[in-house]
Amino acid sequence: MVLFLYSVGMIYFQNTFYWKLRSWMKLLVILSAIVTLEGQSSIDGQIVDKETGEPLIGVNVFISKTSIGATTDKDGLYTIKNISNGRYELVISMIGYAMEKKELNLFANVQLDMDFRLTTEPINMKQIIVTKKSNKQWKKDYKVFKNAFLGNSKNGKSCKIINEYVLSFNRGENILLASTQKPLIIENMRLGYVVTYYLKGFATNNTFLRSDDESFFNFFFISSTKFVRYTGESFFTEMEPKSERQKRQWIKNRQIAYNGSLRHFLATLGKRFDRRYKMKGDSLRQRNDWLLISGSNIDPLTKEGFEIYLKEEYKKRYDYRELLNDRLVWSTKNDNELLLSFKDKMMVKFNREGEELNYLFYMFESKSKPKVHQTSFLKLGKDTVIFDKNGRYFEKFMIEQQEYMGWERVGDQLPFDYKPIQD
Repeated sequence: MVLFLYSVGMIYFQNTFYWKLRSWMKLLVILSAIVTLEGQSSIDGQIVDKETGEPLIGVNVFISKTSIGATTDKDGLYTIKNISNGRYELVISMIGYAMEKKELNLFANVQLDMDFRLTTEPINMKQIIVTKKSNKQWKKDYKVFKNAFLGNSKNGKSCKIINEYVLSFNRGENILLASTQKPLIIENMRLGYVVTYYLKGFATNNTFLRSDDESFFNFFFISSTKFVRYTGESFFTEMEPKSERQKRQWIKNRQIAYNGSLRHFLATLGKRFDRRYKMKGDSLRQRNDWLLISGSNIDPLTKEGFEIYLKEEYKKRYDYRELLNDRLVWSTKNDNELLLSFKDKMMVKFNREGEELNYLFYMFESKSKPKVHQTSFLKLGKDTVIFDKNGRYFEKFMIEQQEYMGWERVGDQLPFDYKPIQD
């Protein structure tokens, strides 16, 4: 009798445990799905010729500065899935048609239907004539462009522009301008990306080449005000690694490229904001323990390897002081976006990586030893600049990067959807 009751009890316990376990497993699956789908939006649509209404095949539809995109099929249809929340620019491009752009603000899990009617745009063949073999000035201008656009870092030097012949150059007084009617195709062998770059503008007054002796003194004359500005839309395609070793190296190089970058710095400011403030009712309040956290090892700035120094007037001259309890970041109506504001210049030191040897060559300090940290300066183009907590900012030329961050160019860029390795 006792044995019978024990057997019945065990059967009841096993069945109860089994069904409870199944319920918990279902709940976990549902929660996992919610986490996976949270903030994931998608876009569908059709693209046709504006005049004929015929569907266009092979149109490139992508989110600028990411690896997220699609190509239209034979019916002109496209689908882009798994888009995280944020502010984006959707680009529609096809050779022979005018480029279309559409700003997107995705702050909820939405399904967008977006159709486009493209207008034909003739290609100016005069600007696509191959002149590099016969034109010495073109070769000289291209070398200046490549150094200024791709950069002189290890990553920049590893890049190759596959179709450089589509570039055209114009020179003014100490200024070089570049343009193209076709996108540049750039292979970045150190980061493992093919970048399609739709150049919309390029200008520099730093037209000096180290091997160009005639420009040596001219370079120093303009060095205090030299600039490089470029703008355009880019799309990243991951290259196929030839081996597991190359794949691991790309992962490592991408993390190094992210470390100390402007995006890394802005993302860290976002983490610091969340650590410093909390919502209390309808207002934002500083946490009671913030003064103990600020500057300590658990301060996100310290944890990520950054130091900030603010410029201020000191004894009738300007100097830089350490960041104290200054407020640099303000909230916006959107929980994922913040406002950055500071006066004059900000010095940013990154202590987790040192300078590249190429940087000393660029700064004419080739006889010095590389420093164990990277020093940069930031300057805002207006009082406040919007950025998001992933480290992306959207207003062109509104954050001027100087010294180390400014030295890193297109060859060091990663797609906005790149996710850094978390410690």
